[in-house]
Amino acid sequence: MKFSSYRSVSPGLFPLALTFSLALAWTANAEIARANNEGNSEASYELNILSSSLYTDAQGRQVIDAIQGYDTDLAITVYDQDGQPVEGLEPEFVFEGKSSLVPFYLSGRSEYSSTTDELGLLPFSFRAGEKGMDRLDISVGDSVATLYVNVLGLEINDFPAAPTLSEGLNWYELMRARVDFVDGEMTVDFPEEVQVQDGETVKVSGFIMPLDPGLKQTHFLLTSSPPNCFFHIPGGPAGVIEVFSEDGIEATWDPVVIEGEFELVKASETGVIYQLKQADVVDAD
Repeated sequence: MKFSSYRSVSPGLFPLALTFSLALAWTANAEIARANNEGNSEASYELNILSSSLYTDAQGRQVIDAIQGYDTDLAITVYDQDGQPVEGLEPEFVFEGKSSLVPFYLSGRSEYSSTTDELGLLPFSFRAGEKGMDRLDISVGDSVATLYVNVLGLEINDFPAAPTLSEGLNWYELMRARVDFVDGEMTVDFPEEVQVQDGETVKVSGFIMPLDPGLKQTHFLLTSSPPNCFFHIPGGPAGVIEVFSEDGIEATWDPVVIEGEFELVKASETGVIYQLKQADVVDAD
């Protein structure tokens, strides 16, 4: 799979959500965005973008809505001019805007596929960037399918936003980490402004995703945006911090500011790349 930029999603945390989301898309009455193929050259194909959420706007563009910072799962099929599926093709994905592709992991696999299967199908996933309209061009040979991504802010669902801290780590810094998988193992390239905080006491704002039973949480995830599904962590590995608190922190839907000892997880087996220990709730400034 060729694309301009991406951040990886851990196969340890997210495969169930991705598989479940794709199953919903396939079982629904999926609408299809068909590319216009001109000419009869051997390099021309019929490209179909599959999604249960696709619609056509007033300008005739194929559009999908996505919430800022969240991942969306789709698929593309490739057929030849005789209407037969084509196996083994590697589409090129090019995003214009702040959204980016993330690898799509099938359940039980540590590697993602970059080529179409025997049905001409290739699942893929993207992470919505900043609010606005982004464009994704998917090309195979001379054929191009275009999808517009209407990125909606968190306020569309009345979601609160985590406050930006004048003194502390912010998510726009944390999410610059680049995650990749080499031979099934996670590798992380941390940005310099995050590396210098390793081992330091820092403040971070975010949302609590409970991991313990009960109201008080001694072990939970702090996420960059409000979680809407237990199996689908917003923002991927760089959008979540594993938090440990001795006294426990009361779970809430509202954004919180947490202070603790910040650690980089450079050899993660769970998909977590950030941890905060000895944590407690503090004021923003």
